[in-house]
Amino acid sequence: MPSIRPHRPAALSFFVLAASAGCGAASDDAPIPRSNADTNMYEGPPFYEQPDQTVMDPGMPAAGGTGGDFVDDAEEPEGGGVEISDACVIDKGEAELVRQPVDIILLLDNSGSMEDELEAVEANINQNFADILNGSDVDYHLILISRHRQEPRDESEEASTSICVTTPLSGLASCDEAEQPVFTARFYQYSTKLESTDSFDVAIDTYAPPFDDDEREEKFEQAPDGWSAWLRPGAKKVFLEMTDDNEDMPIEEFIGSLVAMAPEHFGTDPEHPNFVFHSIIGLAEKPTPTEAYQPDEPVQSEKCTGNDNDVTNAGESYQELSILTGGLRFPLCQFGAYDVVFQTIADDVVQRRAVACDFPIPPPPAGLELDQVAIEYAPGNGLEPTRFGQAPTPAACQPDAFYIANGRLNLCPDTCAAVKSDPQASVTALFTCRSQLIVPR
Repeated sequence: MPSIRPHRPAALSFFVLAASAGCGAASDDAPIPRSNADTNMYEGPPFYEQPDQTVMDPGMPAAGGTGGDFVDDAEEPEGGGVEISDACVIDKGEAELVRQPVDIILLLDNSGSMEDELEAVEANINQNFADILNGSDVDYHLILISRHRQEPRDESEEASTSICVTTPLSGLASCDEAEQPVFTARFYQYSTKLESTDSFDVAIDTYAPPFDDDEREEKFEQAPDGWSAWLRPGAKKVFLEMTDDNEDMPIEEFIGSLVAMAPEHFGTDPEHPNFVFHSIIGLAEKPTPTEAYQPDEPVQSEKCTGNDNDVTNAGESYQELSILTGGLRFPLCQFGAYDVVFQTIADDVVQRRAVACDFPIPPPPAGLELDQVAIEYAPGNGLEPTRFGQAPTPAACQPDAFYIANGRLNLCPDTCAAVKSDPQASVTALFTCRSQLIVPR
């Protein structure tokens, strides 16, 4: 059971006790500091000047005590956590549960056989993808790796197999004369041509300089540092591949390269990469053509046939990567129904975004020490809240605990996993009358 003991850093080695007992056992008429609900500021003198209270060193005996460290002997509440007397809770502050941001990398094939698909993507990327993400208040970046279209689609073969993104996602009002992509806070484009079988190679080569050759430099000189410049630390990474062919590079090599280049973004274990890979490729349609293949369904070898499309193959390498990373797979041939496909992927992104496991400390009452902070976690299913004690360091983490670092509340790994799995959770910082540091197990 997590135990709690009063503790102060060496420079602040004082603990306030009621004249006859610790704060958890204070009498009904002992003064309990309260705060102003509107200002969240403590009313009255500092804790160590409270009337009828005695300033004592934690190593000294209290009235009737024996000295030494005080260890809370309350039983561990059902469901885990620590016991904190409500009489000891001075104030509360709602912690802001921030959803994990998402960086989406869209790899879009510019080969000649993709003309119809590129037009369908262009028609749907704003209305059925960005609109859903915006409506769900997701903090996202969309990074498009594909050749930008500078002129009307029917002007040339190059234009017919390129893509131009407009407002509200991009800063372009029109694609009639779009000299170059216009970035926004949400949208970035690395303009280079992707062929049928080289998406992985292009993604790795354009991640950061030096590039293999001049053709791999971003066409409009808007990404001298590669598309890595648009990734954010701590953001969930989601790839979306669109092609009618297969990949030459083995998926193990692609994952290994990403992990070696940027473990902070893509994970440290090639067998368990830290990204999701969705694919819209040439695999056969299900009986409901727009229905996705789930990660627990096997690789499909049959090709899609909708719209009399003649895809090269079923994109088995992309399928393997989608299965490995928990991604979805869709048939490319159903370009007339890309609205449903993009809606499904956007919904999946929204559902997967996780609660961040660190958040700012709400403003505490004046005079409060940080070791007097605890956390109350209220499950979204309506069960009784659990209170978490404070580990003195990250290394002292244990279940139902958190620690403070860089002015933020950081959930310990086991605690983080529980809260992340609960999208309706609420977390409250408790400001208490005593230290909430737990004794490491």
